[in-house]
Amino acid sequence: MSRFLTPATVQEALEALAQPGAKVLAGGTDLMIFLRQARMNGAELPELLVDVTRLPELKRLELDGPGCYLGAGLTFRFLDESPEARRHIPVLAQAASMVGSMQVRQTGTIGGNVANGSPAADGMSALVALDAVAEIASLEGVRHCPLSELITAPNQTTLTPGELILGYAITPPPEPEGQVFLKVGRRHEVAVSRLNLAACLDRDLADPRVVLGSCFPSPRRLADVEALIKNGKPGPALWQAAGEQAAGHFTDVCGWRSSATYKVPAITRITARALKRAWAQLEDRS
Repeated sequence: MSRFLTPATVQEALEALAQPGAKVLAGGTDLMIFLRQARMNGAELPELLVDVTRLPELKRLELDGPGCYLGAGLTFRFLDESPEARRHIPVLAQAASMVGSMQVRQTGTIGGNVANGSPAADGMSALVALDAVAEIASLEGVRHCPLSELITAPNQTTLTPGELILGYAITPPPEPEGQVFLKVGRRHEVAVSRLNLAACLDRDLADPRVVLGSCFPSPRRLADVEALIKNGKPGPALWQAAGEQAAGHFTDVCGWRSSATYKVPAITRITARALKRAWAQLEDRS
């Protein structure tokens, strides 16, 4: 049976996580499934569960000023309902509103969402679109890793035993900016993403960001699509061309697998739709 610890400080948490067999407990929405499956399969359970939900450092939300920071302990429900998040980083607030069920959003955190490394994680695509850099602590010190480099393969990261994600630094988006998150699932609610897309547009199209998730081992910025947008004229023709280019990138990387029959047209449409909505937000503010 696993032991349980609720540390009062980050230092105490790091000391606990340095012990062999220790595992982080944040929201627990992924961990509880892992523990149940391990028990059913007769696998070894973690010796120590370190509950980090009460650490105030992991609940930071700073979106005003020259730097922006999101604590890894922020829940999806908090981000969905936060007026500050909806105003400054709507792409993440929108993604948070689509994660799982109300119960999952109540406890699931953006730290656990990334640490689990699922290719279908909605929060990761939005964070990559915001150029998030993870702040990761251990007893050896603190390191910083761009989120796009943290995930190495499905459910695999560069995190090592004893490390804890404290939060994410993001580059303040230009003002004004249109931000949209969309996903495709088997149903309208409580759906795992079959694909998701985060799109951010500035008025001059100088720094477009388009991130496609649940298609590759980890969410990926589509550099060729962003270059197309930079050199194009905003409007339906450009959005459609960007969607077709996004779908072409998917087949170039993944080949024509069985899922491509629906994913190729879906990627085309969801990309064009997200860009159209992001641009409409900018037009509404002019």
